[in-house]
Amino acid sequence: MDAISVSGLSKYYGKKIGVENVDFTVTRGEKFGFIGPNGAGKSTTIRMLMQLLHPSGGEISLLGKTLGKENPDIRSKIGYLPSEVQYDSDMNGHQVLKFAALAYGLNLKDTMGLEIAERLQLDLSRKVRDYSLGNRKKLGIVQCLQHRPELVVLDEPTSGLDPLIQHEFFNLLTELNEQGMTIFFSTHVLSEVERFCDRVAFIREGHLLRVSRVDEIAERLIRKFTVAFREQGNLIERLGLNKLDSDAKYEHGEHIFQVSGPIEPVLQLLADAGVNDLRVERPSLEEIFMQDYSVHAGTDHPHTDEIHSTGTDTVKKEHHHFMEKEGEQ
Repeated sequence: MDAISVSGLSKYYGKKIGVENVDFTVTRGEKFGFIGPNGAGKSTTIRMLMQLLHPSGGEISLLGKTLGKENPDIRSKIGYLPSEVQYDSDMNGHQVLKFAALAYGLNLKDTMGLEIAERLQLDLSRKVRDYSLGNRKKLGIVQCLQHRPELVVLDEPTSGLDPLIQHEFFNLLTELNEQGMTIFFSTHVLSEVERFCDRVAFIREGHLLRVSRVDEIAERLIRKFTVAFREQGNLIERLGLNKLDSDAKYEHGEHIFQVSGPIEPVLQLLADAGVNDLRVERPSLEEIFMQDYSVHAGTDHPHTDEIHSTGTDTVKKEHHHFMEKEGEQ
C-alpha cells in the first residue's frame, strides 16, 4: 500500500496555475524528496495533502484512504512541519508539546517529545517569544515527530538549524525511517535530498519534470574526467578523447571530457598515456536539476511566484488550523 498517492492533482487561482496534473506515489517506508525553487508549487502541493487547501481537480490518497471531507483518523497518523511555525508566544516549549500531545489523545511523557528535544538541544523551559528562528524550528520538529506518526510531511525542515543540529536531525529521521516511518521531504536544498532520499520528484512552475530514484538518475551514470597528462599541450586528437566525448576540451593545461558506461577502458588509456593528476566526478543532483530547469525554461505556463508565497501570515493560519483540527478529534 502506498503512503501517498496523487493523481491529476491541480490547483488554479483564476487563470493562474498553482500546480497542474501532478502525479506521484510514495511507498510506505520510503524517504521521498520533493524539490524545486521557491514558487515551484511545493508548498501548494503539501497544503493540499494536509487538507489545508482544496484542490481544483485530481485525487489524493493518504495511507490507503482517499481524501474527501474531514479525515481525523488519517490525520492522527501524520506529522506535519510547515516551512514556518508559529505558536502562542506566552507558552513555553513544554506547554506547546503537552498541548500537541493532548491533541492526539496522548500524555507528553508517553511520547518521544522530551527525548527528541534533548537530542536537538532544545530548552523547553523557555517561552516561545524568547526562541530564535532555529529553536522555533526545533520545536516544530519535535511536535511533528513526538507521536510517532506513520507518515511525516516536512516542508523546508532544516532552515534555521545549525550544521550540528542538522546532522542530528538527519540521524533521527534515519532511525525513525528504519522503524517504518515514511518521510516526505520538501526542500530547495538539493544536497540534502541527494544524501538522504530514496527517490526524488523535481517540480517547476507547478509541473513535475521527473520522478526518479536518486541512485538511478541517468545523468548520474556519467563521469566527468579532468586530466593533466605528463605530456604538455592539447592531446585531444592524438589520444582520441574526441571519440569518447565530442565536446572534449583543453583548458588551463587540463583535458576535460565526459564518459558514460564502463570506465575501465578509459582508465587504461590514461594509464598508458601517463597522468600527473586526475579527477573523476559524477554530476551532482543540483547540476541535473539545473539542466532540467533550463530545458523547461521556455515552456509557457501561466504562473506567478506570488501564488506560492510561504509568507508568515499564511503559514501561521494554516499551522494553527491543522492543530485545531487535531484538537477536535
